Amino acid sequence: MKLPQAFRDFALQFHQDIDLVYPDWGTESPTARHAIYQSFRRRYGDEAVRELNAFFGRLLSDGDADLEELWFKESKADWVISSEGIRRLFKDFQAWASSLS
Repeated sequence: MKLPQAFRDFALQFHQDIDLVYPDWGTESPTARHAIYQSFRRRYGDEAVRELNAFFGRLLSDGDADLEELWFKESKADWVISSEGIRRLFKDFQAWASSLS
């Protein structure tokens, strides 16, 4: 599956911002990551949000997709989020993106 540029942009910004700018990003609050998503939207635009939302939808519906490996390899992460955590992040982004309509 070809990765969209929006995924690379999101992952880069996510890793740069999470601990310094948004230290509470990992809490269970339903809006904890919305500031990160909104920052991504401001920087890359609505088209990137739609592209990333569609990509996450395809990944989440693919039972064979190894989300953990994809995230670690393609996002250039220096730490690993569990597959469950990645799935939660992607679904959270999708819920936020769908609220923009």
